[in-house]
Amino acid sequence: MDLQTYTLENIEVFVSGIIVVAVVSALFFLFKKKKLLSPIQKPELKPVEKKTEISVPKTTWSDRLSLGLEKSRSEVWGKIGQLFAGPAPDLDEIEEVLYTADIPTGLVQELLMKLEKDGKGKSADEISKLVFGFMKDKMESVQEHIRKDVFDFNPVEKKTRVFMIVGVNGAGKTTTIGKLATKLKSQGAKVIVGACDTFRAAAVDQLQVWCERAGVDMVRAKDGADPSGVAYDTVAKAFSENYDYCLIDTAGRLHTNQNLMDELIKTKRVMSKINTEAPQEVLLVLDAITGQNALKQAQEFHKALQLTGIIFTKCDGSAKAGSAVGIVDQLRVPITYIGVGETVDDLQLFDLDLYLKTLVGLPST
Repeated sequence: MDLQTYTLENIEVFVSGIIVVAVVSALFFLFKKKKLLSPIQKPELKPVEKKTEISVPKTTWSDRLSLGLEKSRSEVWGKIGQLFAGPAPDLDEIEEVLYTADIPTGLVQELLMKLEKDGKGKSADEISKLVFGFMKDKMESVQEHIRKDVFDFNPVEKKTRVFMIVGVNGAGKTTTIGKLATKLKSQGAKVIVGACDTFRAAAVDQLQVWCERAGVDMVRAKDGADPSGVAYDTVAKAFSENYDYCLIDTAGRLHTNQNLMDELIKTKRVMSKINTEAPQEVLLVLDAITGQNALKQAQEFHKALQLTGIIFTKCDGSAKAGSAVGIVDQLRVPITYIGVGETVDDLQLFDLDLYLKTLVGLPST
């Protein structure tokens, strides 16, 4: 029997043997691999530590006001105590600083006389307290007569309050109305806004955004419509549907343009046809940065409309902020609100003590 024949006859045996060897080898290697891996422990997965959230304290109103008046305090009001303290105060330098503080000439002279009379030999802190007391005396008797319903909604009193908001372009009037509407709505009041700046579509659009955010109603007419007509329709709707507050926005007016001021007088007059008490409040929005010009604006608007209050805005830049003292002292019109920024919380009630202490650098508590 040759090799070829032998191989053919026993091929099945050879194949079977090869398969057996292959299977045994595979099992051997698998067993060995398992044995090698068995001591290796799977890594223990540690629970992920929850990150501790850093709580950022909310900035208080007094902090924001202090920041807004920082430049005025450091460059003007905070200097007075330092300049006057000591055996030989430089009155000329003090007078120069005061004239940059946006207060009227008459008040500058009164304050200088007060310093000469009561400030000699006093420390810088004592001088600051003296300046604080002087300005408070000029404003306190006026500020005490603010009607509380300007900013505090009383649901027990079922009456419609009409506020006419006036001011020159750029003073922040539209934004202020939006903030005021939001604040009153948050107190539970039913609020309606009349968009009477019919010649500036952008202003009306901006006001509408504020009203939609606040969830308050707005009366809007076609561009170029008679502002007085819009005011009339808004006030009529406010009284017929028992709104708590009716805020009338007006077109920005240059106080030097008599024709434009006459339009405001007309707008105020037509509202009184709906209710003889309307508007109960005429509030002038003033940009604090305008300085001495703010006093002139207030004088002209007051002469035309008999203002009941001032809203002092933009006390967050280069404003010296002394014009507030002169306006209240000369016009006998109180400041109701003060603003230092763009958010709703940046418009707050005017707190006389807090404002003056922050201005001169005294502790607010």
